[in-house]
Amino acid sequence: MNISVCRGLRCLRPLACVASFLILSACGGSDDDVAAAPPQSTLISGSAAAGAPIIGTVTIKDSSPSPLTRVATIAADGRYQVDVAGLTAPFMLRADGKVGGRNYSLYSAAAAADVGGTINVTPLTDLIVANVAGQIAANVYAAGNFSSFTPAQLDAAAAVLRQRLQPILSAVGVAGSIDLLRASFATDHTGLDAALDALRVTVDPATARATITNLIDNQQIVDDLASRTDTTVLPATSVGPAITEFQQIVAAFDAFSGQFATAMPAASNAALNAALTDDFLLDGQNRAAFLSEVTSQNQVGLRLTVTSLLPGSMLPAQAPTSAVVEVVVTPPGQAAFNLEFTVKKVGGVWRIAGNGRIAAAGVVTFARLQDVFVGNQFRPNTIDSGLTFEIKDDGGVGISYAVVTGKGLPAGGVLYVNYTRGDSFGAASGPYNGESTPKLFSNGHNQIPLSDAVIVSLSDTESYSIELWKDNGTPANLADDVKLATYSSALVKRPYRVADLSVASFATVTAPTKPQLLAFSQNGGSIGVTWTLPAGLASREVHFFRSGSLGGFDSLSVDAAATATTATLSIAAPAAGFGTVQGTGINLFAADAFGRELVTIYNAN
Repeated sequence: MNISVCRGLRCLRPLACVASFLILSACGGSDDDVAAAPPQSTLISGSAAAGAPIIGTVTIKDSSPSPLTRVATIAADGRYQVDVAGLTAPFMLRADGKVGGRNYSLYSAAAAADVGGTINVTPLTDLIVANVAGQIAANVYAAGNFSSFTPAQLDAAAAVLRQRLQPILSAVGVAGSIDLLRASFATDHTGLDAALDALRVTVDPATARATITNLIDNQQIVDDLASRTDTTVLPATSVGPAITEFQQIVAAFDAFSGQFATAMPAASNAALNAALTDDFLLDGQNRAAFLSEVTSQNQVGLRLTVTSLLPGSMLPAQAPTSAVVEVVVTPPGQAAFNLEFTVKKVGGVWRIAGNGRIAAAGVVTFARLQDVFVGNQFRPNTIDSGLTFEIKDDGGVGISYAVVTGKGLPAGGVLYVNYTRGDSFGAASGPYNGESTPKLFSNGHNQIPLSDAVIVSLSDTESYSIELWKDNGTPANLADDVKLATYSSALVKRPYRVADLSVASFATVTAPTKPQLLAFSQNGGSIGVTWTLPAGLASREVHFFRSGSLGGFDSLSVDAAATATTATLSIAAPAAGFGTVQGTGINLFAADAFGRELVTIYNAN
């Protein structure tokens, strides 16, 4: 007997089959026993990353006459999955979101043969799509004609790009045959993800030309999307050793975060102190001050996650001992924000050095909802929008004022005065004359409202210059003033237009009532604050303030978890000399996914 007669069949009694010497049909070789082919998958999945996972969504758009779309959330590790059942190939994919402080909209494409497989969305797949189409990928996605995205066309464009990047890919240990569109990879700073760490792609929509930059040494090549003859290869000088160093930098931040994983460390914790350089300086705070602050509150779960290397910052390239990295800071239960950190290699170990700034000096956007008086006219639920400059002398170096310049501001800039030592500077109406300088606005502190026309003229990454000055104890004499430092700060996203907003865009305070809040301001004690939070916003802070008839002023801030809708305020009665409470209220801060603040101002009187 030929025992092989059972091969490939679902023979439930193979030994009986062998022993029986029966014909094949006796082994149960009916149609019912033949294994059914597994159903074909209708999923497309992959990684959406730009050196680190994109925090956002992937949208897939099909080739129907009236295009259909599906949306999936990108997981924390960069993975996404979309079911394309009922959709028509070819497809285009768009990943929207953030990596660190950078906003991304990246594109990719898939043919019918790719259904059930892997399709990545990265800066490299964006280039592949753009080179197939001969124009920027965003234009193709908007037009909806995806007929050129055949397997042959996609493979050909991927092969050309792979050849142009071959030195980079080889330097990080990626095989020369890798499929940049379809290869599965982890966002762990190794393999293809390490290549993405070493590269930055920028596309000029006006010229349809892409610039590919080697972040290690700033070497560049240009990709003319309309050309099929671009062959310039991007050099990879020092990339291999530098990426190894970058991975060690990532590990140093992971180790710092690990100290907060399950419990709060003490400020004296040896591992925490060893993670920071002796000359650590972050917005004016030295190592001791920074660790004292970060360990004084419940920060269990705090994470500092490296997302990218700043171009050309790893020096010297052959044997780097310093670099600048973008880091996402994620406090437990609160909205994440982005910072740049300098790192230094000390004794063969990478350590965190802060940002080297003598003071906090940065720009964020704001929108606020408040009741205002214009002359004698009461205007409830008034909305304005613009920029906030947060400038604070946390290091106590004696900064007297700052001058802020940039697009949308007056030609001479905006003056900010250190009115209250230890607090953030206030916008002022110059010329500078110490704390006697008139304030710029009566119903704001450091906000600069902008018109919708100005807002739309700003880019999403508009940068502002902040000069810090010391008046040498002679406020009226500007001639002897000393400029201490100049810093730049860029937006993550331009402000909302007022036309984009309504009362429903803001959190709504539901308690206390205004009489209850006024009584709390006058008598002190504790009071509960509750609010409703619109979808897409994260709670940040509840700030209470009060002012007195004799010039007294004090305030209280309570951080809020991202999903919180309640907080408790506790404060003593006004001190002697404060006077009768004349103004009091709550500023309720929330933020969107880009960190744009939306503030509800709830005044009790």
